[in-house]
Amino acid sequence: MTDDVAVPRSSEAVDDRTPITASRIDVASRIGWLLRTHRSVAGVSLRQMSVALREHGVSLSAASLSRIESEGQRSPAALEGYARVLGLPPGSLSAPVNLLGRTFPYAPDLAPKAAPRTLATVSEAFEAIDVPDPTGGAWLEFSRQQAAGVGMPRTLMEPLVRRLAYELVRSTDVVARFTRVEALSALRCSEYADVVDSVLRGIILAPDAQNSWDLITVLSERPTPALLAWLGSLLRHESAYLARGATYGLQSMLLLGGLQLEEWVGLLAQLEQAWLAADTDPARRAVLAQLWAALPDPVRARARRDVHHDCPAPGPTVWTRDRQNQHYVLAETLAGAVTSRLQHPEEPLLARLLFEAMFDPRGVRMSNATSMLAFSPFAATLVQVLLEQRERLPDETSRAAALRTAAFCHAGEAPPGLEPLLATDDEVEVQHVLTFYSRGTRPVPQATLDRGLCGDEITVRRTLYCLALTGDPRLAALAGDPALPASTRSGARWWLEQGPRVPV
Repeated sequence: MTDDVAVPRSSEAVDDRTPITASRIDVASRIGWLLRTHRSVAGVSLRQMSVALREHGVSLSAASLSRIESEGQRSPAALEGYARVLGLPPGSLSAPVNLLGRTFPYAPDLAPKAAPRTLATVSEAFEAIDVPDPTGGAWLEFSRQQAAGVGMPRTLMEPLVRRLAYELVRSTDVVARFTRVEALSALRCSEYADVVDSVLRGIILAPDAQNSWDLITVLSERPTPALLAWLGSLLRHESAYLARGATYGLQSMLLLGGLQLEEWVGLLAQLEQAWLAADTDPARRAVLAQLWAALPDPVRARARRDVHHDCPAPGPTVWTRDRQNQHYVLAETLAGAVTSRLQHPEEPLLARLLFEAMFDPRGVRMSNATSMLAFSPFAATLVQVLLEQRERLPDETSRAAALRTAAFCHAGEAPPGLEPLLATDDEVEVQHVLTFYSRGTRPVPQATLDRGLCGDEITVRRTLYCLALTGDPRLAALAGDPALPASTRSGARWWLEQGPRVPV
């Protein structure tokens, strides 16, 4: 009997059965789910995929593909091959899978690539980025080649890292963005770590710099005591934007590990000072509380004060996957609406990812689940369902979470249901509306633009981001408008220097 004969005609649904309160997730199930759902939503059987892969120079039998999917193997041949067969941009599957692998150190090991590193492959990778508009996939291959061994002196690598970083801050499409995140992260975790550190810190702290959260995330890929101290110092920065970015980077470092508990104890004084300084800023306190909740219990036990006691987290009160947890039932209902619209079988892992994306208080867990949704074949339909049903959701926490998740997963298509939000006075809702417009082709309405410019620091930054990434000519007018605050004018000038969004 051949391998092909032994393969079942249909693939069973993949799920992560770990408790939702557990410290670990089933990374392998999520990898296999991403591969299987992309294949099945496209209507491609295992046998058909095997045949198509051979046409792309990849020899994997249907039985081998079945094992890769069911076991969640990190197979570069399958990840890159599936993307080519299904017509997805390079990195569409490998980027989210490698993001999982970097974030959760217990993830399955990355299978080695068969292709050797030669002068020809290194040259080809460099030539692919040495063009006016390189793709994120080209940057990814270049960084892999360079991270595999020293190939360039620091003086030549530094301007390339700088160019890649500035492309990242102009990337809105999920593939364009995360392939560049992965490319920079590969260099950050290589012999070029100090080059990346120096360049990115300079950009992050440059006067008038506007968009740096992804750069902070890249730095956190290699936790060091020096980085811990630097990010801790940013918690009290006058910029609420930089302070929030520091909490995201510190949470990533906590998950990655590598530092001693005693080193994290040293963060407590900085966190406590930031908490006291933010006594009139509930938004700052909310993100500081999220960082506090992520700290290990032995570290929190050494604190002089509990920085979380007066900042209760809204959302689910029951943390099970059954009818007692009304928010999980809501996630299942929304996931069912998505699969039903696509005439696709139920996906229990889609429901779990949606629950984590909307309600998980652990910031890194929430952001990773949201990224998986954005990279999934359900993303566009999910955005439609969330926006259409948002006003019918049972509570404000759910409505806010639905809008946030939809904004992250939006890929530029005209979304339904934004019109009622154009007149909103809610600061966070304004930010999400601006995010939708930043990824589309329609100009942001003038009333929304005016409201955004009157908002807090993060809303103003999001407004300038929207204008810049869409190439809106109104940005130039803002740069010279004496009626606007100096910080807004200088921020507009910074974006004019960077240019519009990177398409791929």
